Amino acid sequence: MIDMIKISVPFLDTHIQKLQSGSADFDMSRLMKELGMTLEGAIRYENGKPIHERLRHKFESLPSYFASLAYKVCRDDLKGYPYVAIQGNPAKLLTGHNVFGSDNPELCTFAVVEAFQFAFPELCNYLDWYHSTIDFIDVTYTARLANDTLAQQALNVLKNISYGQMKVTECNHESTVYWNKGSQHLVRKAYLKAPELTKRIEELTRKLAKEKHDHYAEQIKQLTSPEVKAMADGAIRFEARLYGRWLKDRGIQTALGNFTAYASEKMTELWRLAFQPVFKAFEGATVNAQDHTQVLNNLRITHQRTTPKGNISYSTAEALYDFYLAIVRDGYTSTKSRIAERSRATWKRKEDALLEAGLSRAQLMQFTGEQTNVIPLVRLINVDFGQQLPANWQEPAPLSLQAKSRPALKLAS
Repeated sequence: MIDMIKISVPFLDTHIQKLQSGSADFDMSRLMKELGMTLEGAIRYENGKPIHERLRHKFESLPSYFASLAYKVCRDDLKGYPYVAIQGNPAKLLTGHNVFGSDNPELCTFAVVEAFQFAFPELCNYLDWYHSTIDFIDVTYTARLANDTLAQQALNVLKNISYGQMKVTECNHESTVYWNKGSQHLVRKAYLKAPELTKRIEELTRKLAKEKHDHYAEQIKQLTSPEVKAMADGAIRFEARLYGRWLKDRGIQTALGNFTAYASEKMTELWRLAFQPVFKAFEGATVNAQDHTQVLNNLRITHQRTTPKGNISYSTAEALYDFYLAIVRDGYTSTKSRIAERSRATWKRKEDALLEAGLSRAQLMQFTGEQTNVIPLVRLINVDFGQQLPANWQEPAPLSLQAKSRPALKLAS
C-alpha cells in the first residue's frame, strides 16, 4: 500500500516577479492573507466541509497516524522558487484508516491532490500543477505472523539487523525499528501494527469524550471494524520512504503526471529493491518462537494487588514472569541451583507462586535450557503480496467521486 505522499507544486510564473539576480520573489504572505490562509496548516473535512486547523506536528516529520492533509507554503530552500508542499496519507483519505489500502500510484496520488484542491480552490489557480513533483512516497507491505507475541519476538531480532551501509539508527519503544533514519534518499522502517492501532483507538476515544466531533466517531468506527483488527493482529509492517533523489537514480520519473502512469506492480518492485539488504541480512538470524502470553495473564490475575490509592499493581506478577522466563531460558535445574545456592526459601517462594498461578512442577521441569523451538527468521517473516488485503476488498473510488456520492466525507486529524 501507499502510506504517505509528499508533493511539491510551484507557483505559476505569472505570479512570480523575477529579480535581476534571477531569483524568484513572491509576496506569499499577502496572497495567503487575501485567500484567508496561513503559510502552514492542516485540513480536515467534517460533514463535507473543509476545516482549516493549526498544524500540531512538525511538517517535516508528520507521524504515521496523521490523518489530515498538511500543507506548507515554502519560499527559500534548495528548489530556488516558491511552491506549496502537500503531505497526506492516501489510504486514510480514501478509506479512513491505513491498516491496509491501495498501492495504485494514480489513485493514491490524486487522492492527496484532490483533497487539497477541495480545500483551496482559489489557491490552486495560482499553482503550476504541470510542473509538480513527488518529493517522497511511503510504500508499505506487511508480513503476518501467528500472533502479536511472535511478531514482537521477530521484531526484537530485527533491531540487531544491519547490512553494509544499512544501519539500525533508531528503535522507538519496543515496536519500531528504523534503518538509516534521517537519510534524504531512502529510509526503511519496520513496526508492529497492532500496538499502534490500539494506541490510536485509545487516543481517539479520549478525544471523543472531550469533543463530540463526528470525525472522531467515524475514525473509531473504521479502526474497530473486524476486518481492520484481523489485518493488524500479528502484523509486522515494512515501510520504505522513497525520496525523489532515490527514485530518479533508478530511472523513475518524479513529475506528477509521469509518476501516476506507473502500475501498482512498479511499487512492489521498488519496495523489493529498497528492502533487499534487510532481507539479505535475515540469513542466519533465528527467532526462539515460544508464546508465553497465557502464563503472564494467569500471573497477573493471581498475583495482582491493590495499592493504597486504589490502583491495580502487577509488579509482583511481572517479577514472577521474569523468573519464569529465566527457567525457560536457562532450564529448571540450572535456575534452581543458581537461586537456591543463595536462598532455598527464595526459590521455594517463587516456585510456589508459579504453581499457584496454574503451572505444574512437571511443566517447569521440562525446560532444560535447550532451545527447541528456534525458527529461521527468513522463514518466519514472509511478505505475501497476495495476502495484503482482506478477501472482501474493493478498490476505493477516486476521492472526487466519493465527495459527490458521500457528502459527509470526513478526513480526520
